[in-house]
Amino acid sequence: MKKSVLLLICLICFICNSYGQRELPQNNPNYDMQSYHFGFILGYSQQKLNIRYSEFMNSSSSNYQQILSDYEPGFNVGIIMDLKIKDNYNIRVTPSFNFTDQKIYYNNGNYSVSQPQNSGLSNFELPIYLKYRSDRINNGRLYVLLGPKLSIDMSSFEKLSENENLEFKVRNYSIDIGFGVDIYFKYFKFAPEIKYSYGIINILENQYNEYDNYIKSLSTRTVLISLTFE
Repeated sequence: MKKSVLLLICLICFICNSYGQRELPQNNPNYDMQSYHFGFILGYSQQKLNIRYSEFMNSSSSNYQQILSDYEPGFNVGIIMDLKIKDNYNIRVTPSFNFTDQKIYYNNGNYSVSQPQNSGLSNFELPIYLKYRSDRINNGRLYVLLGPKLSIDMSSFEKLSENENLEFKVRNYSIDIGFGVDIYFKYFKFAPEIKYSYGIINILENQYNEYDNYIKSLSTRTVLISLTFE
């Protein structure tokens, strides 16, 4: 995951350096005069759960030494609705679906037990971003994004044949921050982008069983690498 992030950052720096070297003919020079525009987004995500132990986990009667969550891969696809509010400021809404996993491993020192019931999640996501863009240089301009995001677990509406050991809340709220570079072509605009999503609520729905008694709270942490076409 770290290699992917570093590769994208290096790519963005290379693109910025290339476009800033000399004056080039501008592609689609009237693009930014539009008051609004649409597009679509494709992304690769890595998501994990931030785990806070309960007092019971820290007691001498606990059966486990650690409860862990690793970054799990996912796929993101959505549409872009972008509204210009000033020359360098836009409001951006990107309703999308994110297909990912959320697994938790209980480690007692000799082996780990995973909770596979929590995998295969289908989340509908609705972020609302304030986008600040630098001035355009040739056919590129840098930008940063910041805003809240609502996520709804669509898979939670399915009726399961067996009880889950852990259950997550249907709704999750997070704060996203990201950056990227707009690259102008003759008929469209393309941007590589990276965002970090910080979950701000506890998504654990208490079942008061052997597994969730060890956990005080769960919150999401997500890195999303995206390609946008507008």
